[in-house]
Amino acid sequence: MDKEPMKAMTKPRSLVIAMVIAILVVFSVHFLDFPGSVRRFERVSGGGVLLDVLPAFTVDGVYARLVGYGEAGRESYTMRNVTVDLILPLSMLPFLYLLMLNAVRPLRLNRLLQVSLLSLSLTYVILDLAENAGVLMLLSNYPERVNWVAGLLPYVTLVKRVASLLAIFVPLALIGMRFLRGKLRKPLLPV
Repeated sequence: MDKEPMKAMTKPRSLVIAMVIAILVVFSVHFLDFPGSVRRFERVSGGGVLLDVLPAFTVDGVYARLVGYGEAGRESYTMRNVTVDLILPLSMLPFLYLLMLNAVRPLRLNRLLQVSLLSLSLTYVILDLAENAGVLMLLSNYPERVNWVAGLLPYVTLVKRVASLLAIFVPLALIGMRFLRGKLRKPLLPV
């Protein structure tokens, strides 16, 4: 494997650029008001809560939420899932991957563990896209019910949330431990 692309990906500049892009997208999606944003959805749905923010763990609970969004809320949610909710996880992927890569690269891990850790970011994105597909299936069939999707959706959301937290906190913990280990190895007083 060519080492040059790998060196470029482990440079701090690559990680910082990916982080800035991810932060800008996350901030925009959650705090600005535009078609597809969380604020716009909450406004047009009368204060509705997205199914991936707070899952409903029963089929009836999922459909009660869909009813509560109203027509405008369901249209906004549909548009959100085919635009913003694609851009958001895809903008997070480079950042999470590079963060993990920078955390595991200096460590002497066996190949399987290294690949498993590096796959957390992709796992999160795949689960997020699967969740979006499930929501779209429910919205496109509404008012007809797709009970198996509604029943499965909160668990996909739950596993996605775990994968996203692992993709963020595992590399931060590894980097933090490496930092502390380096600090502890240095003498406290000059000898």
